[in-house]
Amino acid sequence: MIPDFRDDGYLPNGVHVATEAEVTFRFGASTRQRRRLTIRLRRWLELARIIGAKRFFIDGSFVTSKPEPDDIDAVIWIPVDFADRLNRGDMEVVELDSMLVTRRPEELFAAEDRRDWDDWVEFFGRTREADGRRKGIVEIEL
Repeated sequence: MIPDFRDDGYLPNGVHVATEAEVTFRFGASTRQRRRLTIRLRRWLELARIIGAKRFFIDGSFVTSKPEPDDIDAVIWIPVDFADRLNRGDMEVVELDSMLVTRRPEELFAAEDRRDWDDWVEFFGRTREADGRRKGIVEIEL
């Protein structure tokens, strides 16, 4: 379940697990910009499921109370056979790898192992404001 926003517009500290439907309902439908970002998110999730990603979380102004978010940041924990599948030319793996290598879109990041994942959770679990206060992120069930 995704908790209510704090007074500062962020989610409470922690990793909040939700379904794709919950995320879409909560963050993705209220404005044209949010709907546009949701379309991007849906493709990322589709690729994550096809390639067998271990985990997937989102952040950015998309998961704030901001009516017109600038972006949606996401981290995908890629499977251990990702490089092998890339070498075999698996279409979805090639598509995802292209996004990650070219940084287009620039908001999608990869974790290759638990350490990477934990580092990304720590990085995105803080605001970019001067005080760097803790905030919540949303892990989407795959």
